[in-house]
Amino acid sequence: MPSYDVTVVGAGPAGSVAAYEMAIAGFRTLLLEKFPLPRDKPCGGAVMYRGLRLLRGEMPRRLVERPIYGLRFTLPDGNKAEFVSHKLLGVTTNRATFDEFLARRAERAGAELLENVRVVGVKTTSDVAYVQAEDNRVFESQFVIGADGVNSIVSRSVGLRPERKDLTRIGLGMESDVYVGESKVLEAFRGNPTVLEIRPVEGRVSYGWIFPKREHLGIGIAGAGVHMHPLRPIFDRFVETLEGELGFSLPVEKRRTYFLGADGLLHANVKDRVMLVGDAAGFVDPMMGEGIAYAMRSSIHATRVLKTALTSGHYDAEFLSRYHGLCEREFGANFRMASRVGLRGTGFAESVLTKASRLDFASEIMARVARGEMGYSDIPVVALAMLPRRIPRLIRDYLLSVTSSAKPRKNRT
Repeated sequence: MPSYDVTVVGAGPAGSVAAYEMAIAGFRTLLLEKFPLPRDKPCGGAVMYRGLRLLRGEMPRRLVERPIYGLRFTLPDGNKAEFVSHKLLGVTTNRATFDEFLARRAERAGAELLENVRVVGVKTTSDVAYVQAEDNRVFESQFVIGADGVNSIVSRSVGLRPERKDLTRIGLGMESDVYVGESKVLEAFRGNPTVLEIRPVEGRVSYGWIFPKREHLGIGIAGAGVHMHPLRPIFDRFVETLEGELGFSLPVEKRRTYFLGADGLLHANVKDRVMLVGDAAGFVDPMMGEGIAYAMRSSIHATRVLKTALTSGHYDAEFLSRYHGLCEREFGANFRMASRVGLRGTGFAESVLTKASRLDFASEIMARVARGEMGYSDIPVVALAMLPRRIPRLIRDYLLSVTSSAKPRKNRT
């Protein structure tokens, strides 16, 4: 019998949540991470509430850089659309310490965590799955979960993804944590560093962001791969624009480049004895690029199916494909709507977001989306359901605005 029930490759949020869920259920679980922990990770560092709630209140306060209660969209025409809630929408965090916390949490639950193990290949037979490490160690298990990111070795080894990336189907980004000190963080966010600021990039199917942390500003851009060349000059122009608006220097010391997959539901994510989760599967919000919560949620679905597979003796892709069905039901409609909206570019954002921000219930809807209480695809139905209760007020406000604009101005003498 293999030494483990499941080997999880990659100790990011997806892999560590998968390892935790399997270990706490009593399965022999191995978690492999190619770097020593803590390790650096390209990411804006925002974890939305829909991801936090999966941790069942276990996230230590020391990991929270800033609590987030709002979203602000700064548009190319200079307009701002802001949505603020009294409910927690998420937090900003340092990915190095956040990821290490999740990995140690899985270890405390009973998973065996091995760091500094670089996986170079995966093979399966009718009886076992083999994970080959660069140092020639081979790990045997009943199943393998590939949580090794958008450049997944697991996915390519078993033929679930091609060796070369298609830039028409993948995103590309660059980001940096810029140290400015706490006072400058407060200045950048006008004394309220509890808002994530998103900035669609004019003329490109992409967006930029500025996220508040304790003493840093998380700054980045991302978009469709074919629109992001050359990447560094686009990023540097974005930073220069921010410097001009903020009125102080942003000393970028380290730029991190990364790929974004956002087509997870368009491909198979299972094979006999193998499952892909998180970025390896391509579960990223096609519009906002947010992936941490989806990564964690995909692992919940994967382990739900895997636990049943192990107890019932099913190791085939047909049985494991139930995982795809769970993800399709939760992510499918939202991802499709996000893709359509994102491809319409900044003009759509300018026309819709500025109008939506004037409605008194828009922040409530945005908060429910950020918290995972509803998805993008639910917005039209929920908005229509809320409108009748607001129609009298909307009409009154409209009439007051018309009356005010129609009043004759007094001539000054």
